[in-house]
Amino acid sequence: MKNSWKFAALLAALAAGSASAAGTVAGTVITNTAEIVFTPEGSTTPNPPIPSNPVTTTVLPVPSFTIVVNDGSPDRLTPDYSKPGQTATAKPGDTVVFPYTLTNTGNVPKESYTLTNTPDPTGTVKTPENIRFYPVSADTNNDGTLSPAEIAAATPITSITGVDPDKDVKFFQVYTIPATATSTDKFGGDPTGNRQDNPAFNNDPAVPRDANNSNVTTVDRKDATVIGPKNDPDGNGNPLTPPYQSADTTPVTITPSAADTQTAQATTTTTVVTFTNTVQNTGNRPDVFDITTGQAGFPAGTTVELLKPDGTPLTDTDGDGVADVGSLNPGQTADLLVRVTFPAGSAPTTPGTQPTVTVTTTSSNDTTKKDTTKDIVNLPGLSFGNPTPTPGGDPTPVGTPELGQPGNPGTPIIPPTTCTATSPAIRSTVAMEIANLGSAPDTFDVSGVAPIRLTDGTTQNVAVRYFVDANGNRALDTGELPLTDTNGNGTPDTGLLAPGTELKLIAVVDVPCAAAAQTITLNQTAKSPTTGVTVTDKNDTITVGKTPVAAPSKTVDKAEAKPGETLTYTIIGKNTSNANVTKAFIKDTLPANTTYVSFRAVSSGAGTILYSTNGTTWSATPIAAPQADGVTVYAGVDTNGNGDIDTADILAPGQTITGTFTVTVK
Repeated sequence: MKNSWKFAALLAALAAGSASAAGTVAGTVITNTAEIVFTPEGSTTPNPPIPSNPVTTTVLPVPSFTIVVNDGSPDRLTPDYSKPGQTATAKPGDTVVFPYTLTNTGNVPKESYTLTNTPDPTGTVKTPENIRFYPVSADTNNDGTLSPAEIAAATPITSITGVDPDKDVKFFQVYTIPATATSTDKFGGDPTGNRQDNPAFNNDPAVPRDANNSNVTTVDRKDATVIGPKNDPDGNGNPLTPPYQSADTTPVTITPSAADTQTAQATTTTTVVTFTNTVQNTGNRPDVFDITTGQAGFPAGTTVELLKPDGTPLTDTDGDGVADVGSLNPGQTADLLVRVTFPAGSAPTTPGTQPTVTVTTTSSNDTTKKDTTKDIVNLPGLSFGNPTPTPGGDPTPVGTPELGQPGNPGTPIIPPTTCTATSPAIRSTVAMEIANLGSAPDTFDVSGVAPIRLTDGTTQNVAVRYFVDANGNRALDTGELPLTDTNGNGTPDTGLLAPGTELKLIAVVDVPCAAAAQTITLNQTAKSPTTGVTVTDKNDTITVGKTPVAAPSKTVDKAEAKPGETLTYTIIGKNTSNANVTKAFIKDTLPANTTYVSFRAVSSGAGTILYSTNGTTWSATPIAAPQADGVTVYAGVDTNGNGDIDTADILAPGQTITGTFTVTVK
């Protein structure tokens, strides 16, 4: 009985060993042999153990496997993308990498599995088109993920093979977010394993796929671009780029501002201004930025060119037909040149308007994302001339004299007067105006000179003085102040005038009383010492009227005389007016009770003295004696040498004809 108990216990142990072999590798043959151990009756020496017949058990295949990281789905057949096991945030165009581990949890050796992807059953999470899998060996630096270089160097896999029980195999699921993805889009994948039939076993049961391993990537798309002044792409003045010289043959100073603008002041000789602008990719992925321009306020013939920093034309690198700065990575900047060419001496199209080139950068990733900056060329402009209702009505274009008939409706006329050596000058005024037709504040020097011919034949240059016509009544009133020199260059000026602003002036000329009859033309100039813009005004005149010629004077050498004595008369004819006279002569008649002796004449004017007894027939030979009673004698100066006294003969102001007439008392 005792021996029988021991055998039963052994069988039970064998049975227990068979039940615990679920983790044993499939195909393993378990062999067991029992023994009977006893001591013969009457003996104290145990009998050698007697083995039973051997029994064998072959371990059946129990295949199973798992892929982790799992999502929140309780069903391994169906993923739950609303509860992903792994998440990420990425930009359009980014490649995302998710690590996974496949474990052979069964007892079947050398197992193989195919890898596929299961999309979101609800369709909420989008499936990328380029899902692929890579082995752990692709992670050459062992950092647990894959870099773009590692992905490029590796070969994707579609299956995992040769996996023994309890062995882990790591792999990566990789996909690229589409470049067209928009912000908050969700893309995801679900690595799905399918066990393949193991040819080493005929009785291995089917194993369901493992598909509850979803991952989700949320798109963080930030396409953005800014463009601004040099080294300040956002144009907020932080940092504020100091003024710099343009890259031109004749450089000008360009001044950036915190208002996303930069301004250059042109002069009358400036024809080209080249601005440097800086564009930046403020998005979170590489982008190509198109550059376009628009201009306003420039004169006809203005052109705008886009150039690279080396001065070559900006090109179209992405083939969309628009010049661009090429591809920029997030945060990267690029400079470009904006070259503006315009006619020399140009003025803005409208007084006070700032000629502006608006430069626009546009994202190729998202054309709704764009930014602008302004490049401003302050062009000089100036009007100077007769008052008008609006600035610029009277003058001609910059740099050319003002045209028109001499004089204007306000031309003053100085009335005839008789002058003495101490006579004061006669003040004459002309209403004027000056206007800043440029696009920037400017100061204008104003000067003028009036060349005035005097009655003595000389010319006196009288400076024109300018007063502010404070009340605009076109007259010089008491208390109105003269222009002063505010910029210290020795010439009176307007002071700083804002663009589009005009200043009413009174031009004052103190005309010498000894001025000859004439039309005086005022040679007037307004000029900016900053830009060089200059306008001359030569249509303002002052008319000096003619004064009358005084009566000739006559004297006799004797107040009393006896018969037979001679009397000598002196006749002086003088042009006492302020204008030339023509066909001038003196004449006298032989007094009664006298006999003609002689008549001689001289003149301070250049020419030959001619004589006549009838005023029409003239001769250089003095009139001979005798002459009939009552004869009239004439003397004039032939200034043009034609042998006649006519209107071509001129007696200038102050010139005289002096005659000596001698007679005998009867």
